Amino acid sequence: MSVALADNALTTLETVKTMLGIEPDDVDPQRDDVLTNLINYASAWIESMTGRIFKQQTYVQRYAAAGAQELVLKQWPVTDVEYVKDTTSGQIIPDTDYEYTEDGRIGVIYKDDGWTFQGYTGGLSYDYLLASRYLEVKYTAGYVLPKDATEDNPCTLPADLQGIVWGIAQQEFSIMENGAEGLSAFSISDVSWTFDKEPRQSWLDIIGYYTRL
Repeated sequence: MSVALADNALTTLETVKTMLGIEPDDVDPQRDDVLTNLINYASAWIESMTGRIFKQQTYVQRYAAAGAQELVLKQWPVTDVEYVKDTTSGQIIPDTDYEYTEDGRIGVIYKDDGWTFQGYTGGLSYDYLLASRYLEVKYTAGYVLPKDATEDNPCTLPADLQGIVWGIAQQEFSIMENGAEGLSAFSISDVSWTFDKEPRQSWLDIIGYYTRL
């Protein structure tokens, strides 16, 4: 049984084969399984490093309001907000009271008069001690991944994220193919090989752009 692309795979087997100079219709089950595993590994590594889920999906999550105009969601970019509900009253906040089209790309829902802070009080002065997660938000966030894309619903995943997966797959596959496990640099005459098993700094820099600090 062949290895399947993971649900969160950030590129396709056909694309990686093309990047390696392999015709997409050139089928070698063992090699293709290795490449698919590398795609799955690289995709999971990027999600772990960023703390994000990139596949577009719908979430129902609870949030505390900071008393500011921006409500920051856990996942982004936001492509749709089905509702925002005040769970203390059960009221659905009218969608005319907020908008996400401007700042949804960074996961922010903006409300002109602010998201009211609610929390737990205590002590003699009844000061706020803890914020209450009283806002329930149902929203859709993420990108259309290459493997899920269709003509009517094209891929929206940024190319630089896909490029990291291509790079990892190329690097690791080259090491396996050349039997150069652990090789960092080697040369004979005018032929040289350099394999670096550590993540490239350019990959880490790109990942930083997609990580919320």
